[in-house]
Amino acid sequence: MAFPPAAGDATPSLDFWTYLQASPPLLLDGAMGTELDRRAGLVEKRGWAAGALLTHPELVRAIHDDYVAAGADIHTTQTFSTARHVLENAGWAEHFESMNRTAVRLCREAITAAGDKRPRWIAGSISTYAEGSNRDKLPAAARLAGDFAEQAQLLANEGVDLLALEMLFDVETSQLALRAAAATGLPVMLGFTCRWSDDRRTVETRRGELSARGPLLLADALPAVLAAAPAGARLIVAIMHSDFDVTDATLDIVQAHWDGPVALYPNSGVYLVPHWQFDTVCAPEVFAGVAAGWAARRAHIIGGCCGLGPAHLGAARTKLDLDPSRPTASGKAATPSCHRPV
Repeated sequence: MAFPPAAGDATPSLDFWTYLQASPPLLLDGAMGTELDRRAGLVEKRGWAAGALLTHPELVRAIHDDYVAAGADIHTTQTFSTARHVLENAGWAEHFESMNRTAVRLCREAITAAGDKRPRWIAGSISTYAEGSNRDKLPAAARLAGDFAEQAQLLANEGVDLLALEMLFDVETSQLALRAAAATGLPVMLGFTCRWSDDRRTVETRRGELSARGPLLLADALPAVLAAAPAGARLIVAIMHSDFDVTDATLDIVQAHWDGPVALYPNSGVYLVPHWQFDTVCAPEVFAGVAAGWAARRAHIIGGCCGLGPAHLGAARTKLDLDPSRPTASGKAATPSCHRPV
């Protein structure tokens, strides 16, 4: 569902899928986990930042509030690491349903509290996270498929508008997540995390970094995953948690294999266990300039991942709204703020 308007309000269609294709780019919010780390050090290797839903829900809500104030159109639930197998390993299995429901509620409350007429949508995050970021610790395929399906259906039942599959790194796991998410009938965002290959001439997923299975070229992974999509699935191909230059290079690869909506939400900075190094994160105006470049290349959704917070998204919002050369879905130049009602 979109928030608001009230019944009878004369605004364009608020259906997410229709709006996405008619009025790109939409602004996705930024990081949640690294914001929890920056503000309170709330990350650990077993459950990443999931524990904040139990210990600091008011801080999760405050971060959502800040992204609403920054002008984000799409807001992501704090469910990146709340799949049942992750919570079991962290000792929170009995809280699986309540943590996922709380995450959607906190996101919705922040959107509703804005009290304006700007349409906003909720993306339910589902990721491949495993303890210590080691994907070799993921459960066997049958269990993993069941856990993906369980979380996807719970988030759908709670009213999210789309499902964001994050940190996709291989073919097999990505296919399991895609099938589970598509079964809900919601739009699905396929979020691949990428890096330069050793020769810095080609782009690969982070399979070689996140598991012992070795490198995998994005150009090989993407078509194989897309081939597993059920008929009629509404898909967005995303490049996420990747450096700016890698993200830029992947856009050519994605557009060679996919003519549908594309989302880009990179990270900025360096992670040294157990914390993100915030003095290595780019300035907000740098991110805003990069975002404007991707808008000019017709990315449908632009946002931020680790390291990029509300200040970065606010700068991007201002840049995208004021840039007269920003293309619209029709290919014509945009006028300030014309892509959504204010």
